[in-house]
Amino acid sequence: MKLSSRADYAAKAMLELTMSPDRPVTLAYLAHTQNISISYLEQIFALLRKHGLVRSVRGPGGGYVLNKNIDEISVGDIVKAIDLPGNDKPKENVPSGHGAPESAHLWKQLSDMVYDYLSSVSLRDIHEADKKQSGDKSSQAA
Repeated sequence: MKLSSRADYAAKAMLELTMSPDRPVTLAYLAHTQNISISYLEQIFALLRKHGLVRSVRGPGGGYVLNKNIDEISVGDIVKAIDLPGNDKPKENVPSGHGAPESAHLWKQLSDMVYDYLSSVSLRDIHEADKKQSGDKSSQAA
């Protein structure tokens, strides 16, 4: 399984949306915080919207919000929306130089295991872990 930088940016942007669940977040803000272009984010959010993970809010104060509860969106959902349109599981991705059938089967199994793990991790899991880690750092600083 190959995770793209686009899937990484998508996951980070989705986490940013969890920080303000009741108000839309603009692509301009995300572009600034992620240090990437708005046009790149437009491509990412078009796929996320197509897969029902986000919805757009128009008008003044508009932007994007999560379309589902953070418990219902997994990192696997994000990866699937960005890197695997139309597929339920990743295609076999054998690293170059590993052409033997036994090796291909091993890499397919490993890829499936990684995807299954990513599908078990929700945005809430990451959001809560980040809050806990931030809390640990602030208590150590005091």
